[in-house]
Amino acid sequence: MKTRSTLPWHEAQPRFNARCFDAIRDRLDAFNSDHWPSLDALNIQTNALNLANHRGQPIKFVAPADSESTLMHYEKRIAETGEIATRENWHDFFNAMQWLTFPKSKAAISEMHARLLPSPVEGTNKMRSIPRDVLTLFDEGGVIVSSADETWLDHIRNFEWKKLFVERRADLGSNIRFYLAGHSVLEKMLNPFIGVTAKALLLKVDNNFSALSHEAQLREIDSRAAEWLMNAESLASTHHLHPLPILGIPGWLAANESAGFYNDAHYFRAGRGKLGKPGTESAKS
Repeated sequence: MKTRSTLPWHEAQPRFNARCFDAIRDRLDAFNSDHWPSLDALNIQTNALNLANHRGQPIKFVAPADSESTLMHYEKRIAETGEIATRENWHDFFNAMQWLTFPKSKAAISEMHARLLPSPVEGTNKMRSIPRDVLTLFDEGGVIVSSADETWLDHIRNFEWKKLFVERRADLGSNIRFYLAGHSVLEKMLNPFIGVTAKALLLKVDNNFSALSHEAQLREIDSRAAEWLMNAESLASTHHLHPLPILGIPGWLAANESAGFYNDAHYFRAGRGKLGKPGTESAKS
């Protein structure tokens, strides 16, 4: 892996302590060193976890070929061989963490891309089809949100940011959970800026979900997300993933301790493509 990274590895280590990385925390801890993890180090973890693609082939991180763009499509290669072309940069590192944490979801994404290629739509317009757009939005910017109480999830569906993050803040931690999954948004959270928004996959869970261990929670939501990603109805519209301004999640940014932080109508929007007045919270998509 020979691609230069903007942020040096050693400077990123303290940033991994941020709560936004809690979902991948256990995998991050396996690479607590003073240098970038090698492909061998990544593959030790995949072997230990017995990771495989949807077709049962072992996952292996490999160096990209010099002419990678002319070879088999990236996702198709994963689906058919289990090989993941990996460079030494943050984008690919967090992609590896995503595989180590959400292996079923990642396998589903690669499998569905492979099944959808070549798409007649892409062949004529040179654009991704809607199903592949949904897959990519989750893969790059996904956050899995779980709650046993549908009303908490409805706040996200309805863009009710002050109800979610201010009015119900005291009860938020025990009623709704956020698992940052997308490798691009994980990379952005190394140096967060106002505007960072994830695409939320909302899961209603059983009442006993919060009593499960962290690992058991991850296994359940990974399985549920994989099922969702392989469902044609889920992939029929990008609106099935919900915009979530993740810097509003308590503990993810110090500035959100102030209620005034949520008055930024450009960040905490009133609906898809809408700008609301400060305090406007309710708008159906």
